[in-house]
Formats: sequence, C-alpha cells, structure tokens
Amino acid sequence: MSYEVLECDLLVVGAGMAGLSAAGWAAERGARVIVVEKAPEIGGSAFLSGGVLWTAASEKKMELYGAGEPALGRVICERYPEAIAWLRRRGIDISKAMKVLHGNGYQIDIVEHLKGCVDLVEKAGGHVVFETTVSTLLQDSEGRVTGARTVHEDGEIDVHAQWTLLATGGFQGNPEMRSQYIHENAREMLLRSNPYSDGAGLKLGQEVGGEVRGTNRGFYGHLVSKPNAWGEERYYTMLSQYHSDHALLFNEHGKRFCDESFGDHTNTYHTVQQPNARAICLWDARVHAEHATKPIVATAPPLDKFAVAMENGGEGIIAQTFAELGSFATAHGFDGEEMLRELSRYNDLANNGWEVMNPPRTETCLPMDRAPYYALIVYPAITFTFGGLTIDTGAQVLDAKGRAVRGLLAAGSDAGGAYGVGYAGGLAMAMTFGITAARTAGWE
Repeated sequence: MSYEVLECDLLVVGAGMAGLSAAGWAAERGARVIVVEKAPEIGGSAFLSGGVLWTAASEKKMELYGAGEPALGRVICERYPEAIAWLRRRGIDISKAMKVLHGNGYQIDIVEHLKGCVDLVEKAGGHVVFETTVSTLLQDSEGRVTGARTVHEDGEIDVHAQWTLLATGGFQGNPEMRSQYIHENAREMLLRSNPYSDGAGLKLGQEVGGEVRGTNRGFYGHLVSKPNAWGEERYYTMLSQYHSDHALLFNEHGKRFCDESFGDHTNTYHTVQQPNARAICLWDARVHAEHATKPIVATAPPLDKFAVAMENGGEGIIAQTFAELGSFATAHGFDGEEMLRELSRYNDLANNGWEVMNPPRTETCLPMDRAPYYALIVYPAITFTFGGLTIDTGAQVLDAKGRAVRGLLAAGSDAGGAYGVGYAGGLAMAMTFGITAARTAGWE
C-alpha cells in the first residue's frame, strides 16, 4: 500500500514547550520542519503553567534539588542562558529576574513564545498540523529512523525526515502507565494537566529500540485538597497547597514520612506512596501568615489556601489545641494519637535537636507551636512525568546497551532522567532540551 509522502529536515511529534522550541530554533536557522500534534491546538501542559521559566541557580543545586542524572541536569544549567537570550532576541516579553523555589527565573509570555515558534516554522516553509497522531516510526534497512506515518481524519501520510523528535509530553494521562512506572496508587491520581500526554511518545520510541528503564518514578505535581469538582484549569492552582514545604505531613499511621522542606512537588511524590495516597498537611499560625496566604511567585495573586480549600470541598480544621487536631485526624481515618506524639517529638527536636530529626528538615526546621493550627487532608495530583526514554546529553534516544537509536531524539517529558525525585523547572527542562535536540540535528 502506498502513502502520500512529505519531506522535511526535522519532524517533531508534539507541539508543547519542548517540541515547538526545537521546531522554532531549527526553522529560524533554515530547517524545514513539520510538527504534528494530536490536540486541536498548540501548548500542551505549557499553556496551563504560570509561564515562569526558572531553574536551579547552580549545578550543585541542580544535583541536590533536581536529583536526576547529573550530566542531564548540567545540560539545563548550561543551555538556560542561551534559551533566555533567544527569547530576548525575538522580543518575547520577559519580567525582571525573580527567585522561584530553590532557583531563579523569569515570567515569560509563554503564548507569545510558542506562537512565535509556529510563525518561524511556517516562514521557513514548514507546517504545524493538529489532530494528527503517529501510528509508527519509519526506519531504513539499517535501522535509522527516517520519519513517521501520520494519521489524520483525511488520511495517512508518511513524513520523511533526517531527524525525528519525540516531544509528546510524557505519560501522566495514562493510568496504566502511571501505575507501572510510578506506583500502584498513582493509577487514581488526579491529573492537573492536559489529557493528551498518554505515553504515545514512549511507546513509539520503544518500538524502534529505545529504552524506558522504568527506574525513575519521579513526577512533577502538587498536593491538593479534596475538590468538589476537578478538571477545570482554575482548580489546578487554586487547590494546590504550595506551602506544604513549610508544613508537616502525616500519613494514616500518624507518622511523618519525608523531608517536607524540599518542596511541595517532592512531597507529592512521597505522598502517592503512602496508604490510600493521602496525608494530613499541618501548619500553625506563623506558617499561615508567612506562607499559606502568600503567592508562591511574585506575579501570582495572594490567596488564603486553607479558606479556598474549604470553600471547594476540602477536609480540614482550624484548631486552637493539639487535642482538636488529634480528634480531627482520628475522625478521618488517621491515627490521631500517634500524630500528636509525632508532632510533640518534632517540636521538641526543632527546639533542642534538629540534627537528629528523622525524617530530617533540610531547609527549615521551626516548631509548630503557635495557635491556631491548620490541618488539611491532601492528595497528590500529577502534572508531568520524569521517567521517559533514555537519552544522552545531546537528546539522542538510547537503547538498552547505551547505543544511539539513529535519527531519533526525545525532549521534555518524553525524555527521562533530567530530574529524579526532585524538580528544577519544567519549562526550562523542556526548552533547553528542545534547543539541544535541534542542535544535535545540525541546526546550530
């Protein structure tokens, strides 16, 4: 059976931050690029973000807070200045520098950047095609990937390309893959991103010999309160308890189970592994005033996170005494007595012996002793995954023996390893590896 054929220099599967950054970079340098996207529009999960392009302030902080493969983390650190310079050359709106979590960054006009990449592709004679999937990658007789068979309601087209980039956004939209690669509890995890990233890129890469090790169970997400409704984008940030890094987390056994101070995104990873994938997030009046009512980035509006949670179905209590906290925990299926013992131990060590605390508190270790006290039951919600196809520092997909699958690249959440349990900026990871992929394809 014959298929209509299109030729290009670079085929990009996925029109999110990684895919369009690669496409725009290559097209600006003369490449003919074809981008195929299964959704009806560009953006992927990037359009659901706050548009803050940030990353770790140094390679050492990347190793600590990103907790992925150091060589891949270094790519983000090294390419980040180049990415910012590219945005500025193109006149993309960028804020003044700001501190974000454990790093630094800028608020950018994410829509302007991605639409600008589409314009670059089209000006160079390429195309961005929507509601189109890839049924299989094409290979020559020597095993090099030479493009893909694309499927649209109007028919199937073979796109022949010198290089093919997989950038479909990971597998967070696939419950079975979440269960397989993250944790059984992740099967029912709330999704706080677009529904189109369902692991298609990983499967395509595996079919031509690419490796998905399955050892990186990390993901980016946030702890959220129980919602009356879910699925509307406004809930993704409204109900996220970003301040959990200044709070304490207790599982159903009444035990702390992680170093909360590493960040809410890391706390989310640890919570999904707890019984029934839930925890009590507990903080005091000091944390409430300094963190739970303040925006996580300077450009976001302030919200009382506890009040918003309770208005939208949250399970929580404002208590004047520890005894009230224990009763609340017990009534909701937690070991309230053990939680109070654990809280007492924490406060004692925070005052008199933080160095032997277990789990430790790396960043902040202040007692929770100022009434009123706030307790909220929280659940993990996933935005995107960290475990994908194995790549090298040039974004080339590797097989199980560490050999490059020739002609095939992966970036963003289709590529695994840049982050592990930690996190140092999703937009930065996607954009820097998108640029890296374009450069590997010859578009310096």
